[in-house]
Amino acid sequence: MSLSKLDGIRGIAAVIVIFSHALFWYYPAMHLGLRTNGRPLDGIEWFDSPFSFFYRGGFSVSMFFILSGLVLTYSISRHVDVLGSIRKASIKRYIRLGVPVAASVLIGCTLMKLGVYEAPDVSPSPVLSTPYLFNATWDGAIRDATYGALALGDSRYNYVLWTIQIELIGSFAIFAAVALFGGNSFVYRIFCIAAFLALSASTNKTAMYTSLFFLGSMLITFRFSEEKTSRMRTATCLIGLLVGLYLAGFHSASASYALLSNMTRSLSSVTGYQPSWLLIMPAFGGLIILLSVLNAQRAFAVLDCTPMKWLGKLSFSLYLLHTFILVVVAQFFTKHFGMNFSAMILTLSTTIALTLIASYFFHLKIDLPAITLANKLSSLLLDSKSKSLKKEADQQHPAQA
Repeated sequence: MSLSKLDGIRGIAAVIVIFSHALFWYYPAMHLGLRTNGRPLDGIEWFDSPFSFFYRGGFSVSMFFILSGLVLTYSISRHVDVLGSIRKASIKRYIRLGVPVAASVLIGCTLMKLGVYEAPDVSPSPVLSTPYLFNATWDGAIRDATYGALALGDSRYNYVLWTIQIELIGSFAIFAAVALFGGNSFVYRIFCIAAFLALSASTNKTAMYTSLFFLGSMLITFRFSEEKTSRMRTATCLIGLLVGLYLAGFHSASASYALLSNMTRSLSSVTGYQPSWLLIMPAFGGLIILLSVLNAQRAFAVLDCTPMKWLGKLSFSLYLLHTFILVVVAQFFTKHFGMNFSAMILTLSTTIALTLIASYFFHLKIDLPAITLANKLSSLLLDSKSKSLKKEADQQHPAQA
């Protein structure tokens, strides 16, 4: 199985999150399906269209979790010593996620202390304009940087960090699942399906999102040919892409999904399976897109191009940094141009450009060193443990003269 296309998918998903938050500022009806009084812009026609995938941030988050499940499972299962690989990955995970998260929290606190955020003179206030208008403290920031964001899900200093706790929990859920059931592909596939159904039916948000890790992890039990595919398979996978994109924009209140909403209600009524379809249906869309790409990789060769790979490498940094830049930029253009289409275009383009630049340096100075540190720490701990075990064995079984 080749996962070379996944960086491109992850990069696109990160950009969709930026679109989601920027458009929410100017076009709340695009997300909510409700007209907002005092808004010269509306966008409700996009809410009711089947083409809303390009700004559905929830779809991107679901895709992140599905990709994490697949990539983590692949990275540990390709080693001969799977349990040793799981131990190493478990040690690395907190540091690999925690260092960039901590840096973003401290950046957020610094910006708030500098007073770069202000309440826009617009009524009603844009939904995402006020999260950083509170009395930031270094004590609180250090707490969130060390454990609050990653372990407890606190997101005061960076409002996208609510996903990071789920990422950590999902990662360890996959490690445990592979350790217990990964020895047999069929058994592991059944377990992943059962875990997904059980967790996705929960009313707990963390459990629902954790279920998506098992959707991605399950894919490791299938074989995907990397040979040249037939025209029929290519056509099928391209249709799968379109179906996936349609499902990515799912909202039960949207006119374009009325039939699908009725089907989900009927399914829940007949089977008793009652997940949050608003979460699960876009996730199914992401899964179908991923299956389409893996089954016809040559048809999606664009995902292997240098810009896409570069975007994928920056995706975590983009995700962590974009809110700081978006709020400052949107406040500036709202103040000087008002709530109009030009201000929205300027906000979106400027935010993407500045976030890409900032993410490049963040990736070099924070993200890559975090990966290096995690690798060194895991090697150090495991090497010291193996040496102590060897020493104990030598003491119990001394060499005979």
